[in-house]
Amino acid sequence: KKNNKKRVGIFSFTCDEGCSIYLIEIFNKKLLGWLEKIELVYFLSVKNYKEVKKLDIAIVEGSIMTERDKKEIEDIRGKTKILIGMGNCTITGLPSCQRNSFSASQTKEIEADMVNFKFLPKCLAVKEVVKLDAEVPGCPMDEKKFIETLEKYL
Repeated sequence: KKNNKKRVGIFSFTCDEGCSIYLIEIFNKKLLGWLEKIELVYFLSVKNYKEVKKLDIAIVEGSIMTERDKKEIEDIRGKTKILIGMGNCTITGLPSCQRNSFSASQTKEIEADMVNFKFLPKCLAVKEVVKLDAEVPGCPMDEKKFIETLEKYL
């Protein structure tokens, strides 16, 4: 029955989206089996946007760069039971948060962009903003660990 399925959303913040690309590769092998257990509610890489009200599992990649990102990840955390961080950017901020280690002159060079794009003073790992229930490290993420993590919650 459809209502027994876990509602899953996949979200991407600032990054190269390598984990999402990798996830699509994993889906090539695993998705048919998983679709018996999940309803993929949100994943812009493969389906059109629709507003998300409540999720059983949210999977996120990337880093938090702007005030808008920060509000969005807090909103996602508030709507989901389980939040899985996919890849190093969500856990450590790297490589996406490299600007945090810029020299004073490098920081001066990007000042206009920082203001223009409403960047936070410091780029943040998702883990620095909200609680992650599970972490899948790697850049891109570790495939075996991802499958093991997701299946634990299905």
